[in-house]
Amino acid sequence: MGIKNNNRVLSALVILMAVVMVIPMLSSCGKENAASLTGLNTQLNIINVGPDTYPLDLFIALRQQNTKHYTYANPSGYIYLASLATPLQIRNYKNETIFSKDTALRVNTRYSIFITGLLSDNTRTTIFVTDTDSAPGLGRGKLRFINASARTVNVDIYANGTLAFKNQGFKAVTTYQELPAGIYDLKVCQANTTTVLTDLPKTTIQDGRLYTLYTKGVVGRTDSAAFGSAMIINR
Repeated sequence: MGIKNNNRVLSALVILMAVVMVIPMLSSCGKENAASLTGLNTQLNIINVGPDTYPLDLFIALRQQNTKHYTYANPSGYIYLASLATPLQIRNYKNETIFSKDTALRVNTRYSIFITGLLSDNTRTTIFVTDTDSAPGLGRGKLRFINASARTVNVDIYANGTLAFKNQGFKAVTTYQELPAGIYDLKVCQANTTTVLTDLPKTTIQDGRLYTLYTKGVVGRTDSAAFGSAMIINR
């Protein structure tokens, strides 16, 4: 009987020790999964609008995230980040760092980064923005403007003939402005003139949505780097 009791006590101790060892491991795994999942609600849109910028890559914590380069005038669209670790970097295919951010991004948030300027005249730069704002009123959407055109002039933005944003220089980022939902002709004019530089006709602004209108290319060019504008749906 004594031997059996000793065996039972020994078995109980072994089971107890196993439980004590397993619980911290399970807890640790749970924390690791939670940490990795936080990044899944954070999205980044990479917009390469530097006409002579090499194809770009995204790095998080020094590890490349993409398999296909981000090329000129081809936005990545919003991509979910697998991690919020730092640094977050944009590098060209020569492995030169174009942008680096050492503070973690927020969960449940969308961001855009514009790579612009010209390498040839040493004006290459970046514009990093948060793509969130309060909800527009009922029956309305919101629009902001970013002047990301390399070697640009100051511009005015007209929405169906009404001045929406005035005298916006290079790298200007406006606040979101409310507009009634509808179809718009968005004209980008040289500031303080009626000279139309580019036009986005029949642009839809939907109820409850947020948009960014941005410029790209170089004024006066007629090739693939010609001046133009485009829209991003932020929400």
